[in-house]
Amino acid sequence: MKSDKSNLTIRYADGRDTDALYKLWKECFHDTDAFMAYYFDYYLRDNRILILEQKNQLKSMIHLNPYTLSVCGKKVNSLYVVGVATDADFRHRGAMTRLLQRTFSDCYAGRIPLIYLMPANEAIYTPFQFAYIYSQYVEKKTHTPFSFIHNVDAAIVRDISAHPVSSEAERQQLADWSNSLLSRHYDVFTRRDAYYFERLQMENQTDGGDLLLLSANGKQIGYVSYACEEIMEIREIYCEPEWQSAVGQWVLQAFRDKEGELLPLVQAPFIADAADVRGMKRPIIMGRIIDAAEWIKCMPIRNISLDIAISIIDRWIPENESTWYWQISPEGNSFERTEGPWDICLDIDTFLQWLSGYIPADELIRQHRILLRTDWQENDAMHTLEQIPVLHGLMINEIV
Repeated sequence: MKSDKSNLTIRYADGRDTDALYKLWKECFHDTDAFMAYYFDYYLRDNRILILEQKNQLKSMIHLNPYTLSVCGKKVNSLYVVGVATDADFRHRGAMTRLLQRTFSDCYAGRIPLIYLMPANEAIYTPFQFAYIYSQYVEKKTHTPFSFIHNVDAAIVRDISAHPVSSEAERQQLADWSNSLLSRHYDVFTRRDAYYFERLQMENQTDGGDLLLLSANGKQIGYVSYACEEIMEIREIYCEPEWQSAVGQWVLQAFRDKEGELLPLVQAPFIADAADVRGMKRPIIMGRIIDAAEWIKCMPIRNISLDIAISIIDRWIPENESTWYWQISPEGNSFERTEGPWDICLDIDTFLQWLSGYIPADELIRQHRILLRTDWQENDAMHTLEQIPVLHGLMINEIV
């Protein structure tokens, strides 16, 4: 617990705070009672909620929901920051700054490499050096009746059957299958287990949808996670690659009377052959490096040998702000502080966007976000920077 002379206290919530947390969430986000009952039942079991009080009255909160990321096959503990809210009469007094500073401090002490969030407004988080790391591909069905995808055998589509997930065994089977599929396409994704899919199905059902298993010829070929509030929203649709065209047409048939449906997908495009579907990419998840040295351990080291001195600017986590000597060799990956001169200088958010593969190094140099030492020509610098391993593909579709 931390208090100051303004009668402000920062602490982690406990059972006595549930009613106040529920009230503040409702006032700030206006979610349905069904969704809130689901969220407060499932997420308050294992998350942590950092709160700021004034004279024992809740004024601001941050929910820290634990997830395990798979990063190049390694299991990495992370936190999804949600429920960032301040009482309307207490805004613009620095409450969120205080809570985020405490969040950074506690996460660093816990050796958490990275945290992330889905911003309602990115301008709130960029001053804290959060940056976009994941853009979601979306296809929007614009008209009815739909146009059929060409060159797909209708008989194959008829072979596809769907049923709601209905048992722990099916949820575990789905977790094993999806982790395997995602690992083939993404360096970084949120690992799934049976409880993950139990929670996802409950979330969908509170939003008028469900979680469907897709099968064909007696074999699981994919799944569809969807909600249906004002519009149909297919939140995830995954399938074996050879079934993509058939599943795309199955989707258009199964939901043919729905307009404006959104289709976040693993592989893009998914149903691009349909005349009434248009696709786009939208930035959706921002991340924040908490412990630079821990995050470097997650990088996909290849059979290369190089070294580089990197000056990192971090305005919020002093432990990251330093010049680091990064040495990569077939024998290992070393990232240590140095007193020597730097080869490149960048902010911690730029470092994340580069290493996550979101923006390439040459583009960051053009944007003057990566600065080179004065005697280093850009062509020579790029020869080194292009060898440094970065992540290829992130997929973070969770809502809370």
